[in-house]
Amino acid sequence: LKPSGFGRGWLAPRRQQRAAMAPIWEVIGGADKGGILVRTGQALTSAAEKDRLSTGATVEEVELVEGRLRYRLLEGTGPKEGWVSVKISGKDLLAPKGETSMEKSTASSAAGSGLALGMEDLAAVVGPGAGYRLRLAVNSDDWDPVGGADGAEFQYLLSLIHEEADRQKVMKYKQPEDKKRALLSRLLMRAASASALKMTNFRGLTIKRTKGQKPFLASPLPPKEEAPNWNVNVSHDGAWVVCASEPICIVGIDVADMRRVDKRGNAIDNFHKTFKAQLTEREWKLVESVGDSLDDQYEVFSRLWSAKEAFVKARGDGLGFDLGGAEFPSWTPLPEFPKNSAYEGGIVVKGTEAPLWRFVQHKMPGDKPHWTTVSRGPVDDIVDANGEFKATLRDPGAERSSERWNAALTEPCPAFHVVPVAALVPQDDMDGYIRVGGARWP
Repeated sequence: LKPSGFGRGWLAPRRQQRAAMAPIWEVIGGADKGGILVRTGQALTSAAEKDRLSTGATVEEVELVEGRLRYRLLEGTGPKEGWVSVKISGKDLLAPKGETSMEKSTASSAAGSGLALGMEDLAAVVGPGAGYRLRLAVNSDDWDPVGGADGAEFQYLLSLIHEEADRQKVMKYKQPEDKKRALLSRLLMRAASASALKMTNFRGLTIKRTKGQKPFLASPLPPKEEAPNWNVNVSHDGAWVVCASEPICIVGIDVADMRRVDKRGNAIDNFHKTFKAQLTEREWKLVESVGDSLDDQYEVFSRLWSAKEAFVKARGDGLGFDLGGAEFPSWTPLPEFPKNSAYEGGIVVKGTEAPLWRFVQHKMPGDKPHWTTVSRGPVDDIVDANGEFKATLRDPGAERSSERWNAALTEPCPAFHVVPVAALVPQDDMDGYIRVGGARWP
């Protein structure tokens, strides 16, 4: 997609005074990514450094500004100085060592290797220590349960869904692949909810749907002071079933298979005519700007379609929103991710820019091309005829504070953790899953 400038201003918050004897911090997060992201400035929209700050590194605090740490590297690898987030989505990235710059750092080589931290980080991907902002993905092609949907493993996982109506919907699908995706999406919904609540089983969770069929956690709810508007969304297409959750913004997610074939394997050639009204004139120009290849054009078309779906799914419109009224004129590459693998964009709704929304697209791994779009937006835009979903959002006016909303909206949108099916099984039910042939995780 054609890149263009995209960014948001940053309102300078109150600064904490640096102590005469500067605190020492240790990097405890990012073991699965080779360290944590460093930016050149305090703002989350500032340029990202090429190298990451290694897990196990120790740094001296230069300045601490409401969760953003300006540091000077003492031991470890990575940029010598810069800005990092102390915590993301309830997960600590750095922890105080209790030492001053006058004391010698004693970080061990084992901590520097990140081996032990890597195991802890793996366990924190989903479960009681995972935090409130999750990005999870399961490749359904990699899961082939013995006996299919009627086998012991599939039926055990189905039994973890306590709502009978949801279990019945899963089994109503005719095709085995559709049954798998339907089950995995429901398990992801519950796994994310249990993670946010620090629960080790799904018992006691109440999952409901709005009139527009948007699923949501009705009760219990995460702590108001930490995640007042916690909500979650799921999507599936092709090989992938994905999930995203947010503590303050409303969230929508859509994954799209980029292959230009239908379910029967027939080429999709007439998408320009069939979906002419769903894209704007400017968007069709983006589609055509990649050249004459229908495969390339279809990929751009599908990514735009995915962004529209993520917008509608966050709001909860169902089929009630005209997709042609949501326009995505341009996208900008995200520098903290590999080239051509992640972009962010804004939206124009019915001809008017909507600056309270942010969209991020990630390219999914593997040989089969898929892109996933995550949207973040304001509570005021929710469509909820019965009001039950809105009742779970305990800070409905968060976007009315520009400084606070800007901080929430520009929080880093993490890459997806690709997890096996076993990762969706809560701890209390893992032994039962093993007995029916499942593999223990982690």
